[in-house]
Amino acid sequence: MVVYLSKISANYSIRNNNKKNYIKLVTKDGVFRPTETTKFILEAVIKTFPKKKVKVLDLGCGNGVVGIYLLKKFKNISCMSFADTSIKAIKNAKENCELNKISKKRIKFFKSNIFNNIHDLEFDIIINDISGISYEIAKISKWFKGVPCETGEDGTKLTLCVLRNFSFFLKSNGILILPLISLSNVKKIMNFFKKEKLKIKYLSTNDWPIPNDMYKHLQTMKRLRGSNKINFYKKYGLLIANTKIVQIKLN
Repeated sequence: MVVYLSKISANYSIRNNNKKNYIKLVTKDGVFRPTETTKFILEAVIKTFPKKKVKVLDLGCGNGVVGIYLLKKFKNISCMSFADTSIKAIKNAKENCELNKISKKRIKFFKSNIFNNIHDLEFDIIINDISGISYEIAKISKWFKGVPCETGEDGTKLTLCVLRNFSFFLKSNGILILPLISLSNVKKIMNFFKKEKLKIKYLSTNDWPIPNDMYKHLQTMKRLRGSNKINFYKKYGLLIANTKIVQIKLN
């Protein structure tokens, strides 16, 4: 078990150990930890969060960081549902809710493979933080150590499953927020948007340096890029990837 303070760059602060902009988290082995993508999602959500009462689904909740942070900031969240395919993650998210003194009246938990075990519920906002990078990249990175990542070679398998089914779980005028990560086949996802006539709004575009420990796998990365499974570029001697946060509104 590792106890750490996870910093989120956003316009809200919780004081812990005389520090600002922190929430306290416990993350257990085999549970996905917050990454830069988590930060990008939170920053985008906070900027666009509605003022009305809302029910929110944190899909792929991991240790619960997204849902907990939003519950602390927005009092108009009537219910935050945490969902993950991993029972370890669900238990971890529950523990972190208790650690951050989240009212049990405002939270629900679902062990669910995407939407499979979520029934008879409709949400105003679904935040998708399910794995969205190539499985080939996940297995050579430190991000998914001991964490399942069944995304397929091009990283789109789970994202496309969400996109095919999210509308059944959103209220009218509800929104889905999700990341498009260049370490997956973003073009394939964009073609799905076009085919299904889904209108998207870009909330943010974020370039970020691929960690140095990935450079030893450069040949694998180049092979995947050559077959259009992923994309990245080189700038100032660094390998750069990109994450776009997009919003889809259900009419």
